[in-house]
Amino acid sequence: MATSTVAPGGVGAKREGVNAWQVARWLTLVLYAVTLLGVAVGGARTASVEDLQAALQQGAVDQVRVVGALDGPGGYSDAVQGVSTVRLEWQDGWHRSVAEIWQVSSLEELRSQGFDETSRDYIIGDVGQELRRIAPGVEIVSAEWPNGIYGSFGGWEVRGAYAYLPMALLVACLIVLVNSPQPRLATRWGWAWLMLSPTILVAAPAYLILGARGQLPGRRRLNGIVAFLIVGLLL
Repeated sequence: MATSTVAPGGVGAKREGVNAWQVARWLTLVLYAVTLLGVAVGGARTASVEDLQAALQQGAVDQVRVVGALDGPGGYSDAVQGVSTVRLEWQDGWHRSVAEIWQVSSLEELRSQGFDETSRDYIIGDVGQELRRIAPGVEIVSAEWPNGIYGSFGGWEVRGAYAYLPMALLVACLIVLVNSPQPRLATRWGWAWLMLSPTILVAAPAYLILGARGQLPGRRRLNGIVAFLIVGLLL
């Protein structure tokens, strides 16, 4: 007489769940690649004013876009007083860069605002004139602060529609992380803290390719506290 074996009720459901999770994992990896492409096309590398000065001295920059300067209707004027956060944007090679600096109208204004005079994070007077002092032929373009959302991804800044990509990637990574088996290399909290920091550029593919493969019995993992301290040191 023929006999049949009935599998336990949870086996099929578990296998189906694992398959769905694996699909989500690889789709998230595709989203990571799309995010990298979007950041390269529509993003700007977060740099320093020293980086801009070095590029100007080397003649690598033809134009600098100055956003948010203390300008009057006809440009900078000594009659304009105050302090402003100025955004400097430039093209250096294949990528765009951005840096921020304080612009102050006078040394007295600098002191009244409590700034450190020995700091290199400010410019007194006309920003464009200061940049032309380094590179006389550079073109200065004045602009207003852009509207819309912006985000960051691994030291790059993205605005407009591209800003949604890093947000979507972070949400997707966290969803996969919460619904995955116990990961290897780090605990769930460890991976979460790494993804919630600029290290997401490396942490996301490291988790999706290696960490998400499951915990190896007996192997030590990076816990949430250590990961949090690492992130704190990087910020």
